[in-house]
Amino acid sequence: MTLSKRNILSPSLTDKRLAWLLSGCALLAALIVVLILGFLLNESWPVLRHVSLRHFFADASWHPTQGLYNLMPMLTATLLSSLGALVLAGPLGVASGLFMHYYAPPRLAGVYRRLIELLAGIPSVVYGFWGLVTLAPLVGRLHPPGVSLLTAILVLALMVLPTVALIADAAFAAIPPAYLRGAAALGLSPWGTISGVVLPAARGGLVSGLLLAAGRALGETMA
Repeated sequence: MTLSKRNILSPSLTDKRLAWLLSGCALLAALIVVLILGFLLNESWPVLRHVSLRHFFADASWHPTQGLYNLMPMLTATLLSSLGALVLAGPLGVASGLFMHYYAPPRLAGVYRRLIELLAGIPSVVYGFWGLVTLAPLVGRLHPPGVSLLTAILVLALMVLPTVALIADAAFAAIPPAYLRGAAALGLSPWGTISGVVLPAARGGLVSGLLLAAGRALGETMA
């Protein structure tokens, strides 16, 4: 029995069901986001009706009981601490990925990777408690007060470092071996191979890691 071209190219019933299932899951996820935004808008609308947006940026400080609603100090601290954490954790995370994938012996790389994964699994509240109890007094001895923007940057950098390192390691592992063989055939040095071949080829994964780290840093600034 011969099959027509249409029967061969047409999706099967299982594929159609899978497509409908995935479409339903995507629609459900989008609906959840819309519901969350709608809930936030509904709960904040009574305040927005009585307090104009100008007060959130022009008031002297944040004292809701006194009718002052300036959000700029909190927004500025969030952005500065997140940016500082990325400046510290970005290069260290990429360097950790390079070390695990190209410089460390296999056994040492495995142990190092497990330690990074252990850091990634520590709850955020533990980092925050450690920063408040241990790191803040140390920073206070060098430059009081200890509970400062510098302490927040250091804690956030330690929190997002595993994210950058593990995603960088995965990005380096995804580079085709032919690229490395071609670099070796051209006589490139190890650093020449990394700077000229590895980093450009892994640029997409590294950017993704930095974006994920930035998202976590922005979400964890309350630690």
